[in-house]
Amino acid sequence: MNIRRTVRRHVNTLFESFVRDHISRRSSCAFETTLRSGITFDQTARAREAGFVIELRYVALRNFSMHVERVKMRADAGGHSAPESVLRTIYTASLRNLARAIREMDFMHVYDNSTWGVTPSVLLQAESGEVVYLAEDIPDWLAIALG
Repeated sequence: MNIRRTVRRHVNTLFESFVRDHISRRSSCAFETTLRSGITFDQTARAREAGFVIELRYVALRNFSMHVERVKMRADAGGHSAPESVLRTIYTASLRNLARAIREMDFMHVYDNSTWGVTPSVLLQAESGEVVYLAEDIPDWLAIALG
């Protein structure tokens, strides 16, 4: 299922309005992001200025091909999809922003969700930019993201 660009733009506008509204009303909320752009960090900064505590849970898979497979599974079940080139762009940008997220979020949890049907395993926990837990066996993508 392909979602038209005009629809995506409209949804993005609604989503940004949703976040701004919650911040202005000082009402907690949760949302999903791919962490591929800086808007999450802009929203986080505004929320923190308004007195919010920010928690991010980052869920990833062992490797890029697993991400592609999960998107195909979602599409086969009637959900939306994207070409592999778009998925690669999102994946790369997300990993590039991960270290910044660890530094800037009040609480950060990174999970590996590679094993289907099993609770994701915790790879990393951070508080106010300081890593307080790091699993012994971290995947290459996380080691690279941490620099």
